Amino acid sequence: FYKNGGIKVKIDGSLPKDQRILAAAEIIFSMYGYEKATLDQIIALADVGKGTVYKYFGNKEQLFYKLVIDRNNNFVNNLRLAVAGAENLEQKLLAYFKEMVTFYYENSTLWQIICFEMLGASNTCRVVKKDGSYKVVPRYGQIEISEDLKERILRYHALLKEEYVILENIVADAIKNGVMKHNSDTEISSKYLFFGVAMSIFNPTQSLKDKMPVNEAAEIIVDRFLYGESALPRPKEIF
Repeated sequence: FYKNGGIKVKIDGSLPKDQRILAAAEIIFSMYGYEKATLDQIIALADVGKGTVYKYFGNKEQLFYKLVIDRNNNFVNNLRLAVAGAENLEQKLLAYFKEMVTFYYENSTLWQIICFEMLGASNTCRVVKKDGSYKVVPRYGQIEISEDLKERILRYHALLKEEYVILENIVADAIKNGVMKHNSDTEISSKYLFFGVAMSIFNPTQSLKDKMPVNEAAEIIVDRFLYGESALPRPKEIF
């Protein structure tokens, strides 16, 4: 058992050790966030030795990355399959956001950690695109950023980019086919939409998750993106 503020949690002891560690890590990271969570807490809940954690995962960051990367790979694959099976712009967007909203509803806490802790959201640094590649730069001129921190931030930036680049490609194809207005930077437009939806799910007081089911949320997102708040009749079909 692991007790936190009167709440007791338990991991299935019949699971293989590596799976117990991952299950315990999800609970502890969800409780405390990445920075405040400790390996000792995870070890206590998983009921394994410290050496076992190091054997399977190396350190706390590697453990967290393993926890999220397998889920992300499945999610990205599901996004690609859903979009590939849709015929037009509106259907592609609906397919994309149904998958995204479903996934973010189910993994909201872990993905908040990625966005707010693993990407340097302490406001000390940010990721910028320069000469075709991504770099980590300080938000404030004189702050020094370690190479380890830069590597970590770029690692999780790449993870999220796998998710929103699919949306970027949908938008780029629509612009190319004359269905959407030309925009000089499809990546920025797609990121604004992607992270706007994510932040709406993360919001603890006005979360989409508490207001509407997946299909309704996806339909509203796509409707507002394509048609805004206009009360004028919608076109019959989007090609």
